[in-house]
Amino acid sequence: MSFLGKLERVDPRAIYLLLFLVISIPLLRPLGLPISMSPMTVAYYDVVDKLKPGDVALISMDYGPASMPEQYPATKATVAHMIAKGARIVGVGFWADGVPFMDRALKEVLGASKDHPKYGTDFVNLGWVPNGEVGMTALGKDVQATCTKDYYGTPIGSLPLMKDIKSGKDFKLLITIASGTPGVPEWLRQWQAQFGLTTITALTAVSAPGVRVYFPAQVAGIIEGLAGAAEYEVLLARYGYKGTLAPPMDAQSLSHLLVIIFIVLGNVGFVLKKYGKGR
Repeated sequence: MSFLGKLERVDPRAIYLLLFLVISIPLLRPLGLPISMSPMTVAYYDVVDKLKPGDVALISMDYGPASMPEQYPATKATVAHMIAKGARIVGVGFWADGVPFMDRALKEVLGASKDHPKYGTDFVNLGWVPNGEVGMTALGKDVQATCTKDYYGTPIGSLPLMKDIKSGKDFKLLITIASGTPGVPEWLRQWQAQFGLTTITALTAVSAPGVRVYFPAQVAGIIEGLAGAAEYEVLLARYGYKGTLAPPMDAQSLSHLLVIIFIVLGNVGFVLKKYGKGR
């Protein structure tokens, strides 16, 4: 039997087993494959890195549990970067099920959220703001009237950080971790256009193509999916940040390579068979 004949009769289970091994091995023993840097990720990093101690940024959790594996790494890395720069954080969410991710990031980066001694002075979690784009408009006009209490039930007026935050113009930077609606377009209409606020975003890979058109004029930096978050983690290594995405990216790269090999073999086999040279 010729090579083509053997190829046509390969048990599909063997292919699945090979794919399983290609994915599993890097997860157990990371290979440390090089990661190329996207200009959009570098721009995102540069914007955060230019923050000065005391600058205040709004980070909005505009995603839910379904996209958490793809977007939480960027959330945690962004919080860690801002803490390293001495910037102050105001967290908020226009997706109700996205708000807890800010609390989780604060705990994993700082060891505590509301119980941290700097809570209320260096960082605040406002919690969920309802009504989507309408809520964004209201928050931009009057932060304290829109959010009377924080995520933990504490009156906003008792938090020192919030005493100087009256409207959207009091923020230095807007960061939206987004996966749908409301998300980047709404923020651009209601905040970036109104206040001229520098805006960056971390997106799911599937939603990124629709936002690239805004870069760099309206969106100053973009993290695209896991690949972008992995790039960001590499850049943050200079601050001693230890990311978690190197093994998954190794697995993804090898699995993509394997699929490409299968596609090439399939097309070679098709050409040989068509011209009668495969048997």
